[in-house]
Amino acid sequence: MTMKSESTTATGAPPQGLSWNQRIVPFMAASVGFLFLSFVLVSLYAWFYTDAAVQAARVGALRSLLVSSEPASPSPDLAGRVVHVRGTATVGQPVADTSIGVTFERALTVQRIVERFRSGRNAGWNPDEMRHLPSPGVRLGGWSLTEPLLAAAPSVLEPMRPGADYRLPAGMMLSESDPWAAYHVNSAKARTSDPAKHLADGDRRLMYRALRDGPLSVIAAVDKTGQELVPVRIDGDNVALLANGAVDAAVMIDDALKDANATRVETTLWAFAVGWAAFLIPALWAPMRRWAALTLVPLAGVVATLGAAMAAAVPGGIAGSFLAGQAVATAYVLVIVLLARRRGALG
Repeated sequence: MTMKSESTTATGAPPQGLSWNQRIVPFMAASVGFLFLSFVLVSLYAWFYTDAAVQAARVGALRSLLVSSEPASPSPDLAGRVVHVRGTATVGQPVADTSIGVTFERALTVQRIVERFRSGRNAGWNPDEMRHLPSPGVRLGGWSLTEPLLAAAPSVLEPMRPGADYRLPAGMMLSESDPWAAYHVNSAKARTSDPAKHLADGDRRLMYRALRDGPLSVIAAVDKTGQELVPVRIDGDNVALLANGAVDAAVMIDDALKDANATRVETTLWAFAVGWAAFLIPALWAPMRRWAALTLVPLAGVVATLGAAMAAAVPGGIAGSFLAGQAVATAYVLVIVLLARRRGALG
């Protein structure tokens, strides 16, 4: 009695009658396509995952340096220590953007973002300028909040609406479809309609994001005088946590870690889904049972690649994460080549 064995035959077995070129050329084409896809996949994964992983590592380092979860008061004894402070933040003087004559009365700090539109094949907005404009003499209880501290946590800033939160700068226009930006346009048509819908090369848009006065919570370092709060230097970057309202230190840290970890999980899931399809391409030549070649082989490849990129993200940065992941992806193809040659699938 004979039984069908199509579902259990080894993939990559050399079809009878095919020449060496007829066997190797499709595999080479598939390998080149896979390496290109893996390059794109690992590049994007390294970019997004590393940023979140580094953020989580820095928050973890900040937590380990925190001397107490209880709110601290100014003291020379705390110089150089990391503390938790909360209270009502007040401005010293209004923030003024003297370049265009705009004033923000109740802002502790303002971030100014200017973008310029480029037309053509890769049309879009390109960063032109980004500046932080702090209010001089910001106080939080008895503490002084320094300019580097206020610039260290941009995620706490909120967008401001031109014409409502601040006076529309002279020569600029409002947009109904983009109410958070002021536009400076070159097109005559844009001046009579929504400027965001009739963009021309060289158009600019101006956006402000601000941290307003009021209840504020901070985790930061104390300067040598024991009176000022400054960011903590971790791996060459300024690190601090700020939150609107009276927020416990543990909650601030948990929220920061939750955001970073959610990004890491989301990035890994989409990379795994896309990677499975990409890693399936060379797996078709794997010299083993079909069900294993279509499931276990690409699974092992994508897990190993993403795992290597994860492990290298914090110590190696984006470049290290990419190199580690791409090295494993390349090794994945080479292993399949060696196994397929041993079985004679590639001649």
